[in-house]
Amino acid sequence: MDKTRACCFSGHRSVHFDMDFSHMGYVFQGVLKKAIQQAIADGYRFFYGGLARGFDIIAAEVVIKEKYSRNDVDLTIISVAPFRGHELKWGQPWRERHDAVLKASEIQVLNDRFIQGCYHERNRHMVDNSSRLIGFYSGKSGGTKHTFDYARDRGIDIVNIWDEVQWLDPMRTKNGHL
Repeated sequence: MDKTRACCFSGHRSVHFDMDFSHMGYVFQGVLKKAIQQAIADGYRFFYGGLARGFDIIAAEVVIKEKYSRNDVDLTIISVAPFRGHELKWGQPWRERHDAVLKASEIQVLNDRFIQGCYHERNRHMVDNSSRLIGFYSGKSGGTKHTFDYARDRGIDIVNIWDEVQWLDPMRTKNGHL
């Protein structure tokens, strides 16, 4: 696969507003959709997602909608699981969304079971196989920060939608972080 045509996603799990039906959810998905549509216009055909609750699954759902609304068989979602069964302790709504994304994806499972560092391994794998990262990063420390830093160190093009949507999140603190 040509990594110059591959894009990956990274973002916070804790998206504090309903992503489906609220006004904030529509605005958030609209900004994310615009970033994905721009990537498609720029020639990106492969989209790596890490299958985490929150931004990863929401981004994959937007790509799936784009794929079917365009009837574009060349758009490919590649779902990268850090280990088998990583979703088993989630609540039913997120498991259902996870399973729907898997049905529309090529699947890569990096480990048969949880091992220390497997989430970082998944994030590095996605960045190493991409030339653009579309993310939702507030500046807060954690896995998303590490992924953004790793991508930046490798010269990957980064599109961070945080600046366009941070005003939507009523849970952010005074310094703008989640």
